[in-house]
Amino acid sequence: MSALTAVVHVGSRPPLGGGIRPSSVAHLYGGTLPRFVAYDVTGDGDGPPRLDPVGGAYAPDFEAEPPSAITDLLLALERSGSSIAQRLDTLSAKAEANYGRTFREMVFTSDVEWGSAGYGRLFEARSQLEAHPFEDAVTVGTYPGVDEGVRAALAANLDRIDGPTRWLGDAGTE
Repeated sequence: MSALTAVVHVGSRPPLGGGIRPSSVAHLYGGTLPRFVAYDVTGDGDGPPRLDPVGGAYAPDFEAEPPSAITDLLLALERSGSSIAQRLDTLSAKAEANYGRTFREMVFTSDVEWGSAGYGRLFEARSQLEAHPFEDAVTVGTYPGVDEGVRAALAANLDRIDGPTRWLGDAGTE
């Protein structure tokens, strides 16, 4: 069984003192092939939130230059926080029309590498998301024992997100 090695929370910026209310949560499980599993967080505020699983898993390339795990998760889970969300939605719709898969499907169920069908759209969307303000909060936390390469890749990618991002230290403490 794989151990949980990192947690990524993506959500709307709450009112002062309100804490983060995630709209999506992704967990990175370690092992020979690290992979993210993700959940959409739903609920009407009356009672506990519901975690609806996103199908598939995402195995990011932490050695890519630049690493894009957080960017890919935002494109697949919650691009509405971007100031150019409409453009990103359009690119995802074009990818679906041309290649039969949206960014969510590319990230969680497909192997999208350089030269593969749809890679150009995903690459363009990554560039666009990182070049424009992201207005929702993105929080990344790790647990003790996370590989330093994974930690460095997540931190480097988080630094490229232009918005209210927060890096939590081991075990959720700064």
